[in-house]
Amino acid sequence: MARLVEVIRGRIVESVHAGVLVVSRPDGTIRSVGDPWLVTYPRSSLKPFQALALVAGGGIERFGLTDEELAVVCASHAGEAPHLAIIAGLLQKIGAPPEALRCGMALPGRLPGAHPPADASPSALAHNCSGKHAGMLALARLLDAPLEGYHRPDHPVQRAIRHALQETLGPDATRVVGTDGCNAPAYAVPVATMARAFGLLGRPTGPFAGALDRLSRAMRRHPELVSGSSGFLDTTLMAAVPGLVAKRGAEGFFALGLPDGTGLALKVLDGDVAGRAVGPATIGALLALGVLDDTSLPPKLAAFGPVLRFSDLEGAPVGAIRPARTLRILGNG
Repeated sequence: MARLVEVIRGRIVESVHAGVLVVSRPDGTIRSVGDPWLVTYPRSSLKPFQALALVAGGGIERFGLTDEELAVVCASHAGEAPHLAIIAGLLQKIGAPPEALRCGMALPGRLPGAHPPADASPSALAHNCSGKHAGMLALARLLDAPLEGYHRPDHPVQRAIRHALQETLGPDATRVVGTDGCNAPAYAVPVATMARAFGLLGRPTGPFAGALDRLSRAMRRHPELVSGSSGFLDTTLMAAVPGLVAKRGAEGFFALGLPDGTGLALKVLDGDVAGRAVGPATIGALLALGVLDDTSLPPKLAAFGPVLRFSDLEGAPVGAIRPARTLRILGNG
């Protein structure tokens, strides 16, 4: 695996975060740091593609789904009031009670650096995957399938989702399957496959082009619904860069698509333990590609990288977290 991010203290490298970062171009060529064919779980970065069966199958027309609802179906949300209200409204549209959700329970109001209200109670609506699960329940209604067991691999809902994934990501996209933290199936695919998929999400083509366009448009129009109102890289990037669509995943996965059809996907191998590496690696890659300019980064975006400096107890700078020099290869050619 390749070095993606370095932690500098004084004049030496104290720690490194290794992983894989792949850029897929519209002409099919790829450029990578690390092994582009590493098979791993994209986790929640896969959510826009898990929603394809619902949208392509006519769910928007059947239930009158809004862009806000589609954005939350693709979301790993923070459980803020707008998220909860939109998911509750979607469940009401399809005639499903909140108790039908099988994603687990969570506290609402989970913004980075903040604490949920003292009187908050866990609920299924507040779980960060409740939007995805509400979309799966909507797909069950669309298919005239039972709500019970919708999250199980042999249910018609999951069979329809697998078909859409195979058509979009390739026939082997669902060969390696595990169980996600929200009880739904989790599929493992090469990092390069996810880079190509997000290129399609950035500039939709192929048999699912219409559905991809509706989902990516909803995410770009409502980035705050995809994660939260502040403190999330995918939300911040979509708000700052016109036409960019992005989605974070658990365990150090991140992916984005650009309007020219370029896709980027990365996996930090030490996962959520080193979530600090995802921001510098992503911003560093976008700088190398010329998508961002380091002389004019918006302050909210600069908070994620490319260089995060840290200080001693008296405020004097003592080190930094920065992209590794290996990322410079992405800008060649």
